[in-house]
Amino acid sequence: MRKFLAIVLAAVMVLAMAMTVMAEEAPAEEFTWNGQKEVWAILPTTGVPGLLVHADSMGYEMEKEGWTYAAKDAEGTPAKQVEFVEQAIVAGNVGALMIAAMDPELLEDVCAEAREAGIAITMLGVAPTYPMAGFIATAYDLTGMYAVYAAQDWIEKRVAEGGNIPTNADGKYEVAVDYYTGITDGIYRSNAIFGTIEESDNLVAVSATQSYGNSTYDTAYSNAQAALSANPDCRVFICYEPDPAMGISAAIEGYAETNGLDLADFCVIPCYSQDDTFMEMVAAVNEDHSANAIKGYATFGGIGTEEEDQEFHSVPKYANDLTFSATGQKLAAILLGVCGSDRFDWTYNTPYYDDISCCNIYGYELNWHQGDEDPAEKYRVDEFMY
Repeated sequence: MRKFLAIVLAAVMVLAMAMTVMAEEAPAEEFTWNGQKEVWAILPTTGVPGLLVHADSMGYEMEKEGWTYAAKDAEGTPAKQVEFVEQAIVAGNVGALMIAAMDPELLEDVCAEAREAGIAITMLGVAPTYPMAGFIATAYDLTGMYAVYAAQDWIEKRVAEGGNIPTNADGKYEVAVDYYTGITDGIYRSNAIFGTIEESDNLVAVSATQSYGNSTYDTAYSNAQAALSANPDCRVFICYEPDPAMGISAAIEGYAETNGLDLADFCVIPCYSQDDTFMEMVAAVNEDHSANAIKGYATFGGIGTEEEDQEFHSVPKYANDLTFSATGQKLAAILLGVCGSDRFDWTYNTPYYDDISCCNIYGYELNWHQGDEDPAEKYRVDEFMY
């Protein structure tokens, strides 16, 4: 079913325009690679497929250059990411690190020590202010805003064609939100989701839950059941990523069947789309709006090729259900480019920015590119606002 997939190249986050200019104009930093060919991906958790696939795709690309790859699970604890960097320095055989940083400031000193030890570092999902090989960052705030916009358009189109979407006593459509604040970018995204709902003329948030992490699907399923029980007229769900979206959709399916409701009248929109099964559900609901409750998504990235995906899965250790990630490919290019590869070239301390988009089953689309104004920038506040 991979022919249905648009592979997501993670990443964009535009800081305030001044910071973007600073990052792009910053002088190249001195760096000498230590020559060691082991790379670690230090992740908040290895239990989320949409995150692990970026790391595995990076590892696959670097293994083709003779590197050894290992993924490290910080189990949701920022301090463990610091410990892994310290271990890499002591090990002496690690030449590169990819960190999906939970707290970039906490990592600053140990990353400086790793840099002095000749270890190249790249980060995913954040825009650190200190030097490293490069980073891929994501405008999580804008993905949150775009998810709400896609849902608003769905409501308008579904109501126009006669759909049964109840409003409350104030004439507003009820929205359940399953969000995540375990990382700074998650806070940005969550702020934007709630803020965009609050600023709308016709939406109101009636449920706020968190499920992202280990057992995401099951927790999201239970959260959705509780939200529907407490708010029987709720038809719209905005959630963090595909795993919670699929759990919520399953709960809605049972609720709709029990109450004689049409799944075409329910809408689940996640803020990311990197998951094979999720995209199969998207393909199905595009053909039949009653197939499931998924009605679109916001996401970040570009498209990988079917050939790259086939090559990735031809390696036994990667023969799984995860689709090859062009984000992981770019992370590898950054690290290899500063570590003497003949195939890649990268200027040390250079950031990488990418596109943001959203869509729904009625053909609604929004696209953001580097250099465009970010209307969700006001939600880029490090503390949860709601």
